[in-house]
Amino acid sequence: MRLKLYCNRYEHFKDALVCSVNCAYRTRCHDFALFYDEHRDGVDAQVACYFAARREAGSSNSPSPTPRALPVVSAAPVAGSTTPMPVRMGALIFLEVKRNMAEAAYIWIDKEDRAELIESEEVLRRAERGLKAKHIFKVSQEMELRFQLVPRKRIDKAKRAAEVERERASARRIRAAKTPALSLASSLPDTATNEALTPATAAAPRRGRARSVKAAGGR
Repeated sequence: MRLKLYCNRYEHFKDALVCSVNCAYRTRCHDFALFYDEHRDGVDAQVACYFAARREAGSSNSPSPTPRALPVVSAAPVAGSTTPMPVRMGALIFLEVKRNMAEAAYIWIDKEDRAELIESEEVLRRAERGLKAKHIFKVSQEMELRFQLVPRKRIDKAKRAAEVERERASARRIRAAKTPALSLASSLPDTATNEALTPATAAAPRRGRARSVKAAGGR
């Protein structure tokens, strides 16, 4: 199943492979940065298959088309065309740290330029036996070659922007929910005032009747 995402810049759904190798905004698009962070393994696999198919198509002498359609434009530039060309594979591959080694290892290169990865104890044992290395290099990290379609800093920036937007949306929802309650509370003092005035106004006629009765009795 192919990975697709909605492009807010061009306002339509795009194949993730097109965003990966054809889009000029690949490293600046927040939408693709968030999508790539969530689906990195799947997107990397699609890009690897794409370049493998390109290599196979380039090395094949048969003019028949490949059975798998690639959703990208031709690598050959077209005169007067503004369509971006696919990027080179080398521009998408970077060395990443796979793990930091708990204990440093060493690369032992002998006089025949043969390299071995050994530990510090083995280096000392060889030195005790009188063996000498042509070169010795210390290794503290294991590296691997991986696709890096979006720099990690860009992904972190997009995630921070998305978090800020979620907080603002939550604040707007809370503010909208509190508005009817505040309007209801603001009307309560008027009601209380009216209720407080009602007994006073009702008592006024009674006092008037009491005075009239007293006056009649005095006569």
